[in-house]
Amino acid sequence: NTELSKKEIEKVVEEKIEKVGLNKSCLDLYPHEFSGGQRQRIAIARALVLNPEFIIADEPVSALDVSIQAQIINLLKELKEDYNLTFLFISHDMSVIKYISDRIAIMYLGEIVELGRTEEIFKDPKHPYTKALLSSVPELNPQNKKDPIKLQGELPSPEDLPQGCKFHTRCPFVMEECKTKTPPQKDFSDTHFCKCFLYK
Repeated sequence: NTELSKKEIEKVVEEKIEKVGLNKSCLDLYPHEFSGGQRQRIAIARALVLNPEFIIADEPVSALDVSIQAQIINLLKELKEDYNLTFLFISHDMSVIKYISDRIAIMYLGEIVELGRTEEIFKDPKHPYTKALLSSVPELNPQNKKDPIKLQGELPSPEDLPQGCKFHTRCPFVMEECKTKTPPQKDFSDTHFCKCFLYK
């Protein structure tokens, strides 16, 4: 029998709400009485109640102040260890991705164009889109600062995708075959691959 009594349910809820850094007195408040960061903690607690092994976190910190972002990211890392969780962390912020991820998949118009361990992607990016993304990450050390790669052209509509490589309309290294053929997958290691004609 998996049914819990009301008292058991309350105990589980209190345990999870405290696990995400909130006091159980929060359970008596209304949604409008919480800050953005507190609401995000509550959303995480709600996911934990189900005792998951896998959590999808879609832009979990994008709407938060930078200081609150750091708190939530550190909380997710802590929960990952405590509960042996796997996160699918979806974000456009590459500095956040670098901090929280073990493996990274770079997607363009719904397709994975490069995948690898975090250190592989950041130390040796292969796909032109990956390189452009990483060039936009702010650099704290002025001596390491590089000019960002500016992509030309408009992002194609997902309803009218270009033929061939989907990135060819904005790629600085576009070749004729990119416009008509699907790029092959090139493996650089057992954990790192890229789909691009530059490496055929």
